[in-house]
Amino acid sequence: MATVEFIVPANWRTVAGGELGELRCSADTVGGALDWLTEAHPQFAARVYTGQGRLASWINIYVGEDDVRHLDGLDTPLSGDARLTVVPALAGG
Repeated sequence: MATVEFIVPANWRTVAGGELGELRCSADTVGGALDWLTEAHPQFAARVYTGQGRLASWINIYVGEDDVRHLDGLDTPLSGDARLTVVPALAGG
């Protein structure tokens, strides 16, 4: 089981109970870490998952510098000290 450090987007910190950008948990996979995150902070679920329970297309998750969509998605294994960054896509104009 890996020790996971989440990097929380600044505009989502109120959803994380005011945490200052970093949350920690233990998990074996990216999906397991997200399960912990959405159980500990339920408001994240609506921001991360679609109504069908799939990872929302506007959410990018990185393990270190690797996009999980190019790995095994939510089944991507975690080991050691893993750093997950949750990055919502932003529309520009």
